[in-house]
Amino acid sequence: MEYLEHGISIGINRVDDFFFIKMKIVGKLTHNDYANMTPMLESSLDGAKEFKAKMLLDATEFDGWELRAAWDDFKFGMKYKDLFSKIAIVGASTTDEYLAKFGSWFMSGEVEFFSSLDSAYAWLSREEVKPTTPVQKDMHSRKKDIQDELESLFKSNLRVTNYNVPEPNGQKSSEILVEILEEKLRSIQDDVKAKKYMHY
Repeated sequence: MEYLEHGISIGINRVDDFFFIKMKIVGKLTHNDYANMTPMLESSLDGAKEFKAKMLLDATEFDGWELRAAWDDFKFGMKYKDLFSKIAIVGASTTDEYLAKFGSWFMSGEVEFFSSLDSAYAWLSREEVKPTTPVQKDMHSRKKDIQDELESLFKSNLRVTNYNVPEPNGQKSSEILVEILEEKLRSIQDDVKAKKYMHY
């Protein structure tokens, strides 16, 4: 009989002289995984609420979620979205890279995808550059408000779909909405490069 391991583990790790929270996800996560492990995860993370933590999410053995577990994960992420200053996601597939891209829309800190642990460690250990000019300080002070507005926009446009009905391109509504937002962001980035907003 073949046994398939799946679940989540969490701990506080140290590399050289910096500490971070490490979470490892293995296999295909189910709703029962979250029901059983959420109290343990919350207990670990609640102890870190007094400071901005850094997290390494090891998804190298991650095979995805069941649909209900994906919703559990989204709710869990929303509860702790302001806890982390940096989240490094390490994986080996485009699915993991999409996970990092999707998460970056909602987390108050930075979210980056890496294909190796060494690259993730190097990025997590790098000191953040603090804003110095008045414009930088103003935009950084409003960072959370801007991200909250983006999250609200996402939720207000998210439609409940019947996931039993196959879609032509196999994508869920949330994925399509992220693509729409990213397309607009790329358009804005092009406008910024063209200095369209210099005297806005």
